[in-house]
Amino acid sequence: MKSPFVICILFLLICARGSAQENFRGGIVYGPKAAFNISAPEGWVLDNESGAEQGLPCVLYPKGESWAEARTVMYAKIASTQFEDVNAFVAMAIKDMKAKHGTPKEKIASGKTKDGHDYFINEYPATKTYSQWERVGYVHLPHAVAYIVLSSRNHASYKKDSGALEDVLKNTFVYLEPKKDDKAH
Repeated sequence: MKSPFVICILFLLICARGSAQENFRGGIVYGPKAAFNISAPEGWVLDNESGAEQGLPCVLYPKGESWAEARTVMYAKIASTQFEDVNAFVAMAIKDMKAKHGTPKEKIASGKTKDGHDYFINEYPATKTYSQWERVGYVHLPHAVAYIVLSSRNHASYKKDSGALEDVLKNTFVYLEPKKDDKAH
């Protein structure tokens, strides 16, 4: 029987130090079946500490702001190991969020990541019960689903900052195939 530790998604972020103001320019998000590298878009900071208590070791926000107070934030994750198909993951996510978010605008944008993986973006407008404006970029990877969420406190910030998500996907997202562990357990 596999331990819960092995079954759970493991996220580690290895970042190259930037200037003190920038925290980190880029980082790698790891899961048990896949990993990917992203970098902060121009004018943004990648931070591997501020979201850690929320289970988010890779968060991004505009320079001069903070994770807690930013008008717009992003975070990057790999879906649960039970999901290897992006469409199945998105269907589950929409079903789970429908009561809070209503029906999303599906596939408002699509394209290829920097290394050629297909992605698409869904939009989750604010509702009476949820004030955040969000869009999520979904990437189908071999044996895994990666996703990056952009969330804004208001519509004006959303309109101003929403292009940062596609910038990360198109210009910095690179799949990294996990290395096999040679140790026998």
